[in-house]
Amino acid sequence: MKRATIIEKVIDKLRVKTIVPILSKKRREKLNSTDFTIISNNCWGGVCYEYFNIEKKSPTIGCYFFAADFVKFCKNLKYYLKQKLVLIDSQKSIHREELHNKGEDGVIVGKLDDVEIVFLHYKDKNLILDKWQRRVKRINYDKIILKFSYQNGCNDELINDFLAISEYPKICFCGEKLFQSDDIIVFPWHDGKTTFDETIHFGKFFDVVSLINSKLN
Repeated sequence: MKRATIIEKVIDKLRVKTIVPILSKKRREKLNSTDFTIISNNCWGGVCYEYFNIEKKSPTIGCYFFAADFVKFCKNLKYYLKQKLVLIDSQKSIHREELHNKGEDGVIVGKLDDVEIVFLHYKDKNLILDKWQRRVKRINYDKIILKFSYQNGCNDELINDFLAISEYPKICFCGEKLFQSDDIIVFPWHDGKTTFDETIHFGKFFDVVSLINSKLN
């Protein structure tokens, strides 16, 4: 059992060092541009940058927003990105009950004025602040893509509010064809529930390269 585990780790390291760079290079070559910013409500943006192995030019990495906060954030993006990020304990969050129900007591929450961000994958506050500040400076405001999905308290009204944002190109993942919009991507594997995680089946039901290129025209 131990030998199998060691072998699996060695194979995974070899894959990361050899196969992944080759695949990501081929994907990257198909992009019209690698200098773009994905503002994402969850980890999809970070996964996307890693898929192409390009620099993360977005601060919304390793974190997620509750739906209402994310739409508010996107509707006044430049204002919120100029605000100082203040870190608080989850018990002080306006979403403390939802976090508790999700088993996420103890996570670090960031505040930009009245918008909250859940830093699910970070334990070090100094690291969060450092990465946030550095990645905010990398944002390309001329090539921003807003990405939203039907989860974390989302509802139809918030989807419509998001779709109404006209300043930047948008991507919105839903499990059903609930809205008439070219910005909606429907996941055909979806079981009928409205809440799902699109990062699990990244790129399985759509061409990620074509999607990014279409939004950067």
